[in-house]
Amino acid sequence: MAKWIGDRISHADEKGITTIVIRPIKNNWKEWLLTFWVFSFTFIGLVMIYLLFTDFEALNYAETPDVETKENQTIYAIVFIAFWAYFEYKTVKSLLWYKYGKELIMIDHEALSIKKSIMSYGKANRYFFENIKEFYQVKEEPLSFNNFFENAYWSLGTDSLAFKYFNKNKSFGRRLPEQEGRLLLRLIDDRVKKRLKKK
Repeated sequence: MAKWIGDRISHADEKGITTIVIRPIKNNWKEWLLTFWVFSFTFIGLVMIYLLFTDFEALNYAETPDVETKENQTIYAIVFIAFWAYFEYKTVKSLLWYKYGKELIMIDHEALSIKKSIMSYGKANRYFFENIKEFYQVKEEPLSFNNFFENAYWSLGTDSLAFKYFNKNKSFGRRLPEQEGRLLLRLIDDRVKKRLKKK
């Protein structure tokens, strides 16, 4: 029987294995707005790509533009498409995350496994207990532009929890509130200690 921490984190213990599932934030009206924005933004980008490869003839100029004007238009289109492709990738990935994503954490007798998946696609990374040091909550800087940019709704968001593994920081728990993050860390610490005692 699964137990819950808040409304996004569920956990269950079965046959010596603890499974934790962290679901993304759910906000229906923001999700609908993001969906509309993605479709609109995709349409604009496809139109620009079409214009680039048709040499802008589809614009139906009253007079044929000179070579310099065509070159400037091509440069503008290429720069626009480069920025468009970056934001298209980020927003589509974010939309899929909000609709179908989840973080899966599994604690067995040897290791902690973390998988960030969208529609079951994603790579599980396994971290052995003996190499894990210092679980902690990531401190956010509320006035930081990077923090504001990364935690905008159209972005995936930053991780709230982390630990050291071979002196490298590994993070998980996207956009978890401080209290829920603290309770989850307590749960993980308790399960890891229990597994280590049984080894």
